[in-house]
Amino acid sequence: MLITDVRETLQRCIDYHGHFCAGQSLGVRLAKKGLELAAPEDLKDLIVFVENDRCIADAVLIATGTRLGRRNLKYVDYGRMAATFINLKNNVAWRVSLIPGEKEKNSGPDAKEYVLTVPDEELLVWKKVKVNLKKEELPGKPLRTVPCSKCGEKVFDGKDFTDPATGEGPLCKACLQGAYYEEAE
Repeated sequence: MLITDVRETLQRCIDYHGHFCAGQSLGVRLAKKGLELAAPEDLKDLIVFVENDRCIADAVLIATGTRLGRRNLKYVDYGRMAATFINLKNNVAWRVSLIPGEKEKNSGPDAKEYVLTVPDEELLVWKKVKVNLKKEELPGKPLRTVPCSKCGEKVFDGKDFTDPATGEGPLCKACLQGAYYEEAE
């Protein structure tokens, strides 16, 4: 799995995302480098963590073929221009990020093209990392499903909690810590 034609991959990303921006160029570059380093032979061998919910996330999704619903694309809300590429077959992981300060330095009208053509060493930083995945986080059928003892909704794959104060559980995260939404009247 390699990106051999950056411009063709970029066009697929633009078509999916809806517009061309530096985030699309950067996402393609992150994905290209991450795939080169992790060297998965097949999509089933790959898990990618993206660290922000901006344009690069769509580009990484399209460029790698990973998907949230397939559980091989993971989102961690760090707000950083970075992604980690894990080869499950050989348990190798690489985190690829933008060189600190690079976005600000190259944010003019030519930034989209610059990001596509600059050598990796002038744009990106990469390092080998270790990611401890639980078996419940891997692609495949749910390994465990329990109802929340408070709201009754199903909670999948060990994402349930026990209230440390009361011992009540299993609880979904919304019932334990509060939801991101409020019921409307």
